[in-house]
Amino acid sequence: MQIRTHIGVSVDGFVASADGRPALLSMPDFVPGVSHGHPEFIADCRAVLMGRATFDPAVNAPSWPWPDLTVYLLTSEALPSGLPGEIVSASSASRLLERMRLDGVAGDVHLVGGPRTIQAFREIGALDRLEVVVLPILLGDGVPLSPPGSSPARLAPPSQRTLPGGSVELAYALSE
Repeated sequence: MQIRTHIGVSVDGFVASADGRPALLSMPDFVPGVSHGHPEFIADCRAVLMGRATFDPAVNAPSWPWPDLTVYLLTSEALPSGLPGEIVSASSASRLLERMRLDGVAGDVHLVGGPRTIQAFREIGALDRLEVVVLPILLGDGVPLSPPGSSPARLAPPSQRTLPGGSVELAYALSE
């Protein structure tokens, strides 16, 4: 099992605007699930991992983005009824990681989510790859990729590719 992110980041380092809107949504050519390298990334994923702040908007979206994948949710709140697909929750990153291992998750796990969820898995040494799509946009303010107070992390030299529209995908292995 390898836990990987694939997150859009503005050139000035923000994953979301000041009002919480994901940076990718600022791109005029963004098509959910279709553009910015997502199809190639998700093709290798066998499960999805996210925090509650990402889950709530997704569960209320017109269609569930992960119909064929088990979703592992980092939350201490009760789940609503009538959820789409299989949702497994736990209140800590370590408990959720243990559950994924007990479930025998093999292959890649897409860590969908913001800086707090990424940081939670980084802190327990469970984030294997940080894959960022650097977007040709300056947001000026917003939610940074790393939460304030995060510990430094060394990253291995990236693989990279240029995507249509001028975005650049950088895939780093964590060398912590």
